[in-house]
Amino acid sequence: MDRRDVLTAAMVLSATGFIAHTKADEMRSRLSPPTGPVTFYLEFRVAPPENPAAMSAVHELTASLAKTQGFLHLSLKQMVGDSTMVKNYPESYKGILADAYLEGLKAGRQPYFYALFIRFADYNALHASGAEQAFPRVVGPHLRAVSAGPAGPVDSLKPMAWYQGIFETIAVGNRASIIYDAPGIATFLRQPADGPELTTVANHVFINEADRRQFDRDVVALLKVAQETFQPNDDANQAGMPGTRDNRWYRKAVSTEILRNAFPDGSLRAYLMHGVWDSVWDHENSHLDPRFQRAAEPVGQMVVIGPVEPFYRTMFSAGAVTS
Repeated sequence: MDRRDVLTAAMVLSATGFIAHTKADEMRSRLSPPTGPVTFYLEFRVAPPENPAAMSAVHELTASLAKTQGFLHLSLKQMVGDSTMVKNYPESYKGILADAYLEGLKAGRQPYFYALFIRFADYNALHASGAEQAFPRVVGPHLRAVSAGPAGPVDSLKPMAWYQGIFETIAVGNRASIIYDAPGIATFLRQPADGPELTTVANHVFINEADRRQFDRDVVALLKVAQETFQPNDDANQAGMPGTRDNRWYRKAVSTEILRNAFPDGSLRAYLMHGVWDSVWDHENSHLDPRFQRAAEPVGQMVVIGPVEPFYRTMFSAGAVTS
């Protein structure tokens, strides 16, 4: 693979985020559209002085999209830190970066960083909603960098770059079942298990497009492990016990989802492994379980770029509005 392809696909614009340049939009017109539910996924940064206006704009966008045909759900998540166990660092580093991004924000060294999941029943519904054009129009003006000037804060002339992509969900799971069919996935996405008291992870990776079919099989097998394993194994509820810094217990994932970019980025394909957990410690301890490590090994072998796996806190979510 040409080194330039890798650099183009993974041009990271935020030191701890994953905003990548994508060629997907250029290819969409000559590729078959995805089938089944899709997610218009965005990552964007907001300077602190602009945050109130940006959040108001996201709510305005939500209210508009929630009335459109085929809209399922929207959730906005703020990045707070990063997983260390996903990178197989020594166990002594467990959870050490869980709040690092949030602390950087509080110290004035980072902007706000958000992930926005906008779910639709299918690609046609997304296209008809105008969401791709609405985001830069409604939210884009509030994404300007702000710097100190002699007469006060100065906004940049252009908004900061953001990432956007159209992803299709290939499998989802919760503590009751693993779901592969489009109607079941749509039901799942319409009422996701989510909330500000839970911890979200979004593991970003690129693989070679040629490996897509094998990767799909292996990553769905990994999803199944995440939904079915727990510690201690003899937990009476068969769901696990709360993880902490000082133990290796963990509860099953609340929910998991594998999202695949509906279009390739040159010779690469982007994936999101989106999970919701009871706590950071449950997630981190799950990665120390030999069963999880065995299932993750074939997945990791196909990763070209990544993993980048931030922790997020859900800020708000909204379902469809019916008249």
